[in-house]
Amino acid sequence: MRTLTRYILRLHFAPFLFAASGLTVLLLLDQVSKRFERLIGKGLHWSVIVEVFVYSIPFIIAQTLPMAVLIAVLYVFSRLEGDFEVTAIKASGIPLTRVMAPLLLCAVILAGAMTWFNNAILPQSNHHLQVLLTGIGRKKPTFNLREQTINEVVPSRLYVHPGTIDQERSEIEDVRIYDERDGQQSYTIYAARGKMAFEEGGEDLYFDLEDGVMQVRPNQRPYAFRRVAFEHMTLRVPDVGNALERDTMGAVRGDREMNIAEMREEAHRGFLMADAARAESETYARAITRQLLDFRQPMEDGSLTGTATGATAGPEVEAPWDQGSSLEPAMEEGAAAVDEIGSGPGGDSVSGAAATGEDAPPDSAGLAAESAARRFYTAFDAANQFEQYADRELTGLRRVNQFWVEIHKKGTIPAACIVFVLIGATIAVRFPRGGVALVVGVSLVCFGTYYVFLIVGEDLSDRLWMSPLWAMWAPNIVFGIFGLGALWRSTRVTR
Repeated sequence: MRTLTRYILRLHFAPFLFAASGLTVLLLLDQVSKRFERLIGKGLHWSVIVEVFVYSIPFIIAQTLPMAVLIAVLYVFSRLEGDFEVTAIKASGIPLTRVMAPLLLCAVILAGAMTWFNNAILPQSNHHLQVLLTGIGRKKPTFNLREQTINEVVPSRLYVHPGTIDQERSEIEDVRIYDERDGQQSYTIYAARGKMAFEEGGEDLYFDLEDGVMQVRPNQRPYAFRRVAFEHMTLRVPDVGNALERDTMGAVRGDREMNIAEMREEAHRGFLMADAARAESETYARAITRQLLDFRQPMEDGSLTGTATGATAGPEVEAPWDQGSSLEPAMEEGAAAVDEIGSGPGGDSVSGAAATGEDAPPDSAGLAAESAARRFYTAFDAANQFEQYADRELTGLRRVNQFWVEIHKKGTIPAACIVFVLIGATIAVRFPRGGVALVVGVSLVCFGTYYVFLIVGEDLSDRLWMSPLWAMWAPNIVFGIFGLGALWRSTRVTR
């Protein structure tokens, strides 16, 4: 048995390495084709470009290792069955499960190693890659501008919106520039065409603009502005810098740049935000209900007594949407208004609380309508606040799901190695004459279906339609059931 185990593992070793390296190179070339245009013309040292692609490799490896497992298992078992070696092994009384056992054990070990890799190595490489790409993007804004997009040249201070860009000549057309560098005034510049270039020292950026208009708006007087037309204007942006900067301390980490502990902490913060928003929204819902019931009570009674009582019932209802005050002062002002409007010729005021249907003045109906309107608009304001807190609760829950999806994904994709061993071996034994076509076809179908499951599950989880646990583990469960069923059928047919 030890000889058979060594033989099976030795057969899989070379195809696995070949498949893993080949897939990694293919995906790396795809990354090169996507990023080469952004890197060329930046004046970067060749080592920086190499560093970009080196930091891209860990993410690619995390995707290609499960693929390599499936390809190797399909290839080896298809060849074993085609050479009748599996038939000979079964004739010796050794079941197929025993042949697959060492591969399943290696898949479990590989899955554990990949889980550690995804939690310890991958977040750091993703973070360094993001920091490096951000620094490269800021090195020469001329080559990083996007057409029909607001591009940030100076963070939070200068933005450029070009219509079309000629990268070779550094020319831009139909350009808009939003300049907020002056704390007293804001500048909006429209130009038909222009050029961008760094000075010889490489620190200051120059815009050479033609046929345009500049609008100057004082920040203290936002409705006033001054319009200046020009045929030629040079705009200097000092200290933009043309050196590659790497600020690893100030960079904000995304969900794919965190380990499991950091993501659990962020998910807990999202849960606390959602829980606090839920409590506030429930408070507003109760306040809205009380206000609307108080508003409808006079209409149901049809009496002025109910109307007057409604005018003084307001102080009992809390108004959490106004942290600086409560509903009580507003209702007191309404009562004071009733007293003032209802005062008689002799100067004696008629209190809203004391008014009844028998001795109320003739204009009590109008005062009751005004008081009801006050309560209605107060409830309307509370409804707006309720909607804001409901949106905040939804945002918090989505944040929780977003991080838990990434947490489960760190274990889901490595666990696919185990599932692919089951699927690959059973399919190869079932179709021994498939050859290379079987390997390629089954691999593409399995990879495509598996990752479609992951993408759809992630989307459903982000929409709060499915738990992150089931959304991420559903592909492994489905493929695992299929593999176990195929293995059971193969064993049953053999018997």
